[in-house]
Formats: sequence, structure tokens, C-alpha cells
Amino acid sequence: MAISDFDNYKVDHLFLLMGENSLPNYVTANLLLKKGGTPYLVHTTGTETQAKRLKNILNNKLIGLQSAQLISLGKYESDAYHIQDEICRKIQGLKNGKIGLNYTGGTKAMAVHAYRAVFSQSQADTVFSYLDARRLEMCIDREDRERIRIKIKPESLEIKLVELFQLHGLELKQKPTQQAQLPKLARELANIFQEESKAKQWFDGFYKVFREQAYKSKSNGGGEWKSKTALLEVSTPLDDLPQEIIAAFKEENFITSDNQLSLQQVEKTGAFKEIKHFCKWLDGLWLEHYVLEEVKNIADKQIKDYGLNFEIPLKGTRDGFEFDVAFTRGYQLFAISCSTTSNRGLCKSKLFEAYLRARQMGGDEARVALVCCFSEPDTLKAEIVASTNDKKIAVFGREHLKNLSEEISNWIDQNDEDAQ
Repeated sequence: MAISDFDNYKVDHLFLLMGENSLPNYVTANLLLKKGGTPYLVHTTGTETQAKRLKNILNNKLIGLQSAQLISLGKYESDAYHIQDEICRKIQGLKNGKIGLNYTGGTKAMAVHAYRAVFSQSQADTVFSYLDARRLEMCIDREDRERIRIKIKPESLEIKLVELFQLHGLELKQKPTQQAQLPKLARELANIFQEESKAKQWFDGFYKVFREQAYKSKSNGGGEWKSKTALLEVSTPLDDLPQEIIAAFKEENFITSDNQLSLQQVEKTGAFKEIKHFCKWLDGLWLEHYVLEEVKNIADKQIKDYGLNFEIPLKGTRDGFEFDVAFTRGYQLFAISCSTTSNRGLCKSKLFEAYLRARQMGGDEARVALVCCFSEPDTLKAEIVASTNDKKIAVFGREHLKNLSEEISNWIDQNDEDAQ
């Protein structure tokens, strides 16, 4: 269905119950308010911050709305009289226009008493709505008949990744990139990592020597890359690597005439701003760039906004958190965590963290996947599904690396089918 399918249910005055996640309210305001309409954000003391933030976002977004109004319930989030009194007084002060209530957010008590308040003042054309996260539908409730379900297709409302973060008051450390670094070399690495023996050859042979040359370990177990001067002296033999990788390094002009990877040669190409950035890329970030390129391959067909490296600092913490690769489809967040490890425990930890963060950002509609080098991805998925009760998690292992864009595309299609 197109955006026109919502026209019969758009209102002039829309009451929105605020919860901890503002995304459902943002979606509803975009879909169910007429041009020139007014959103009323009903909040408690606990959701005042979210309400004020959403008010600013709606006021600054060019969608032709009147300034959002705040209705505070204070600490009376379950007080029937107070909730109904606040909402009824606001409705009675409205001179004209169609009224709507969306009760997706807020507590159950707020939803019940807000419904009673609006219903007591309602006209025949009052619209009561609920956003069904499981089915990706806007539900229009009616007293005398079954609810109307309107499917929210991706083209109905497209939300940018940056907008999602803004809804949560989060600022990125830097602008996410949509351009993969060394995509051809990343693809060749992905190809050899499909075979466990070749991956072992990479780690136990070439990469072990490279890291010994380039990494400075500390006695307490930590470490860091060596200084630029020291790194420019690093030259690692490629003799034991598959010919495809050697050819890929050669195509990038990274190797010397005697068949060694030279960081001095890498520096000369200007492929990276700092030589240690290449070291980090080789240390495992190449997989993120490979995944980004695979996502880019299906952009425009199924997705619009995508990117890599979403770093979010958090107050009171040293590191914050980040998404490796993410994209939006309509208003849904798809987050992909990446790891070159084949260790089950590490893969599980990485996926679970991504799951928690994605749900925090994108609500129940969010989808999460892990791309890793684990050889039994189905068993890992089954374990996570059992602990989260969320069947929409995806795990792409070693066997999926070659046709990853197709696998991601199928994951999106399956998500659409599950929402039917």
C-alpha cells in the first residue's frame, strides 16, 4: 500500500502516548497527521526527556506540522482521574478538526485511561490507532467492527539512520561511511575464509608474522600498533598465502618485487590516512568493509540508507558502543555485527550485544544479524533464539560468505514474509 492508504485516517489533532522509545510516535506522526496538524505528546516525569526531544525533531522536520505540544501527567502515569482530566481538558479546548489517539507508547494504564478520555469526547470520525511492530502495520480500531490493518511498506516512510540515533539523543563520533575500503581485496579475503584450512593458513602463517612485526604487546596483556616510523619498516613475506590473495595485494600495489607486503608501499598509495588504519583493516575490519560492499550491492532495490562504523559515545562510559554495519528499510533498523573469529563464545557475545543495542534503538521492529567465520551458524542461531525468543535473528557463517549479498537479500525477504 502507498502513503495514500493512510489518507482516510489522517487527523488534525493527534494524541501520542510517550514511551521510552520514541520511534513508534515518530512513525505515527508522519503517517497519521494531516498537513498543518498538531501532535500532542502525552508524557510522564519518566518520559519527559523523550517527549521534549521528539518535539524538537518534529518541529525541525519539514513535514508541514504545527508545533508539537506537551501534555505532562507528572508522576500520575496510572491515575485514571488525572489522565482523563488532562486529556479531556485539552480536547475541550480544541475548536475544530479531526482527533486521533495512538496508544502504542506509554504504560498499559495510560493507554486504557487515555482511550477512555478521548472516547468520551469523540466524534464519529475520531481515529484510534496502534502500531503493530510484529506485522509492521498501523491498526485502526473501531468499536463496532474489526480493526483495519494498513501495511506500512518501506516506501510509505523512510527513516535515515542518523534520524534513528537522534530520536535517542545520541550523536555519532563521526559520519558513517558508505564507501568500502579495498573492496576487491576484502572479497578475496572473504573467499579464502570460506575454507577453514585456508583461514588457518592466514592466521598461523602470514598474519602471525605480520602482527609480531607490527604490534607492540604490553606486559599487562594490552597492546597497540607500533609507531609510524616502526610500521614503515614492516615487510612480511607472502609466500605461504593463496595466489588469489597475493594477486589482490599486488593489484593494490602493496607488495615489493621480492613478493613481500610492505607497509611503506601501502603508505605510498595513499589508500589510508594513517598506516595504522591499514593495520586495523587487516586485523579484521576488512570483514566489515566486505559486508558493507555486499549491502551496497542490494541498495536501491531493497534498502536506501546504509553505512559502516556507527560509533556512539555514552556519558559515564569510556567506550560507548557501536554498530558495525547497519541499514534501514522503511522505518526498520537492520544491524549487522561482524567478526572474523570462529570461536563460538565470542560470536555469541558479539551477536547478543548487537541484539540488545538494536532493540534499544529500533524497538521490536529491529532486526539483527551476525556475519562471522563460525562453521555451525544454525546451532548458534538456535541458541540465541532460545534465549531471546526472537526468531528473526540471522547468523551468517563461513559457508555464507561467498554469496553474502544474496543471503542478506533473502533475510530481508523472509522478514517481509514473516510480517504478513
